[in-house]
Amino acid sequence: MLLAVPSHSFPTQEAAALRRCLYCRKPFPIEGRFPRFAHGRRVAYDPGRGRLWAICDGCQRWTLWPLPDRGETLEALERLVRDRGHAVARTAHVTLVEADDLAILRVGDAGLAEQAWWRYGRELRRRRTAFESATTRISAYLYGAVAAVGEHAGLELDLPIAWDHMPVVDILRWRHFGWAAWVGRTRCPNCNSVLRAIRFDLSWWLYPLPAEDDALVLGVPCSRCDPWTPDKGYRLRGTDAEYVLRRALAYQHVMGASDRRLAVAARVIERAGSPGAFVRDVGVHGVSLRRLGPTRTVALEIALNDTVERRMLEMEVKGLEAEWRREERLAAIIDRELEPPFPPPTPTG
Repeated sequence: MLLAVPSHSFPTQEAAALRRCLYCRKPFPIEGRFPRFAHGRRVAYDPGRGRLWAICDGCQRWTLWPLPDRGETLEALERLVRDRGHAVARTAHVTLVEADDLAILRVGDAGLAEQAWWRYGRELRRRRTAFESATTRISAYLYGAVAAVGEHAGLELDLPIAWDHMPVVDILRWRHFGWAAWVGRTRCPNCNSVLRAIRFDLSWWLYPLPAEDDALVLGVPCSRCDPWTPDKGYRLRGTDAEYVLRRALAYQHVMGASDRRLAVAARVIERAGSPGAFVRDVGVHGVSLRRLGPTRTVALEIALNDTVERRMLEMEVKGLEAEWRREERLAAIIDRELEPPFPPPTPTG
């Protein structure tokens, strides 16, 4: 039995009239980017079957676009994905692509080269531009001056500023991050002392270690063990280790990175094979962030953030694939209803 289609599903006029979600009736905010196709921040399409959906930003349901008005938009989407798209996650059937300001779900094999680190490189470049702006420097000095007055008034702000050497960096770091990268409780396996906090200004001495059960391990030097060796230290594991290391790297790279350093960092990741492989390679060597050097720590921030977000995106794409399967069944029914039951007669001479 065929599923009944709401009367408003396919207007008799052109698809320009279809400007609302068929389920929650929320208007699609973006019009005019593609011919006769209103949509939200996300769209989905299947170039093999010639299907096109607008995904509602509100209820997340998929609105199938009318048959006569898909072709030109499908071609435009395929060009956009090919020329400016970056695949950020995929399953066997769905690829999540970011292109300009759109999130595009391409059903089928997209065949795109993986360049997952690009978004974090863009973020580091943005930090660099913001740091070099006059507005940032003026606001940082004003903030530091207010903090200095507060300290003279007896407030304990714990704001170490090297006024004789790049004070803007210290002020920005304190303003955005505070003093502690982590607060908790863990014991040293060697001397049994307890670590209750990790200071940002000592975070260069953190050292990634080989993963345990695919979970990141982060070493923290123990100040009570003398002489200190890499096996004498506190250990953070899993999400705690990822959280602390990402915060520490963002703190160290508050100034961002130059285009040249980003390019070199990207090549370092590519030589490792993937962002996840680079994170594992760093852990195998067990060296501190200071010994990794500025370029490899930039690469580590890009790779670690990508690994964490890729895991989140893969969970999201699995849910989206289940949604696609449901909408695909509905699309097959709708398309059969709209196709003429017999081919048009062949005109005779």
